[in-house]
Amino acid sequence: MFFFKKWSIAKENAAKAAAISKTQAVTELGLDGTIVTANENFLNILGYSLAEVRGKHHSMFVDADERTGAAYREFWARLNQGESQTADYKRIDRHGDEVWVRASYIPVLDSRGKPTKVIELAADITAQKIKALDHAGQVSAIDRSQAVVEFNLDGTIITANKNFLSAMGYALGEVQGKHDGLFVEPLERAGAAYREFWAKLNRGESQTAELKRISKSGQEVWFQATFNPIADESGKPFKVVTFANDITKQKVRMADLEGQIAAIGKAQAVVEFGMDGTVMTANDNYLKTLGYAFAREVQGKHHSMFVEAGERSSAAYREFWAKLNRGESQTAEYKRIGKDGKVVWVQASYNPVLNSKGKPTKVIELATDITAQKIEALENAGRIAALDRSQAVAAFNLDGTIISANENFLKTMGYALGEVKGKHDGMFAGQSERESGTYREFWAKLNRGESQSIEYKRIGKNGKEVWMQALYSPVLDLAGKPFKVVTYAREMSAAIREFYETMVKSGTEEAGQDFAVVASEIDNTVASEAEPLSLRRLEEARRKTANGGRSTFGQLLDNLREGFSNAVMSSTRAVTNFL
Repeated sequence: MFFFKKWSIAKENAAKAAAISKTQAVTELGLDGTIVTANENFLNILGYSLAEVRGKHHSMFVDADERTGAAYREFWARLNQGESQTADYKRIDRHGDEVWVRASYIPVLDSRGKPTKVIELAADITAQKIKALDHAGQVSAIDRSQAVVEFNLDGTIITANKNFLSAMGYALGEVQGKHDGLFVEPLERAGAAYREFWAKLNRGESQTAELKRISKSGQEVWFQATFNPIADESGKPFKVVTFANDITKQKVRMADLEGQIAAIGKAQAVVEFGMDGTVMTANDNYLKTLGYAFAREVQGKHHSMFVEAGERSSAAYREFWAKLNRGESQTAEYKRIGKDGKVVWVQASYNPVLNSKGKPTKVIELATDITAQKIEALENAGRIAALDRSQAVAAFNLDGTIISANENFLKTMGYALGEVKGKHDGMFAGQSERESGTYREFWAKLNRGESQSIEYKRIGKNGKEVWMQALYSPVLDLAGKPFKVVTYAREMSAAIREFYETMVKSGTEEAGQDFAVVASEIDNTVASEAEPLSLRRLEEARRKTANGGRSTFGQLLDNLREGFSNAVMSSTRAVTNFL
């Protein structure tokens, strides 16, 4: 009966071993690590035949670094002491590839309890391990790049990673066990929305939001965050994991940009267009500039409503929009037509807005009303044109070299432009004058920004004598520093020259000192009767001067000089870059 019982137990154990062998990889090892035998499952996992492994050491399945390490030696030492070893192990198959097994190494003891051999029972978990490692790698990558916090369902903090703690200025011990409300402003914390936020998480609903949180120092910290409920095997949430990106810098930058845009909107006319030219929106400044009271008067209409009919149908206008559609900005002064035909001039830039692929999606126009300045500029241009038609005009560098000269100047002096450009003003002066201190001082004053109104004799081409009344006016840069000189001049008439010669012959000392008596003769702003009036006044002055009096004549000279200078200066004051 005893033997039958033992036989039954042995039979049962054999059956169990056979069952195990069918489902698991089984290896029998000596205590020195040599392989005694291995079943088909084990051999299939590692890719060997039994003949290739029998009698070999177990280390053939271990990579070189592990094989020579202290941990591997300790592994076998414990087995030899009768201690089982169970874990996930990385093994190397016949082809050198990694294989992961979940294995138990079980020492087999004799009747005295001494280990005699080792049985390994293993299962191939390579696929699961790779997936787990992939997940672990992803979690590790997320942990390195994002702020991660784990919460209980009541909102208390289980743990938080370095990124979160650094952003909020806390140590882990300061937040662990505290509620998420620690980081929330009191008003938000007490609100129904915040309670509903956590209620949804408790119901297993993920939450994604842009959140403002308050750091330990009281500073605002902005996160783009997802709150993810984690469910157990029954599908019931048991904790919440938050993954968040610190977007504080972007948020501050966006707030700054929004502030700039708001400031631009206050100071400038702003309008948005679709790429087809239709008005999407326009601010109050734009509407006011064009004379409209309501945005609805222009919304949905085409930009061409602000353009003259002739321009609207032109190739240039079509090209204008074609360039914008290619993403090219356009900046210029534009004439626009407002409500009821109102003419408006704007200094405007049309800026295509590009999407992430670099494709234009809309156009923003930023404009400033320059109508008043444009009208003034047109008036000044008219004045200059009038001066250019009636007077001899030339421009000089501060060293006296000629930059340009108009037709009147060239005709008066008998030269072509190519013959005088780059030459010095001294080419028109006599040698004695050119070498005099007076001439040098004349240019020194111009270099100091002092205008000069003078009368002089000039030498034209082939020695032609030319008598001129002129105003030399320094042109100043934005810093108020002279950078060139423009002269406006006119040749004296024969009558004025004859009168001057009479004055010289009669001994009038002032005649040689001051030639301003010709001002009214050459000033186009004086009426047609100016010449007779001037001659009568000059004759009267001559008689009085002949009797020894300077005051009346001198006063007349001063008045005429002032009249000429003021007349010319009034036309040139607003023009700082003529020629």
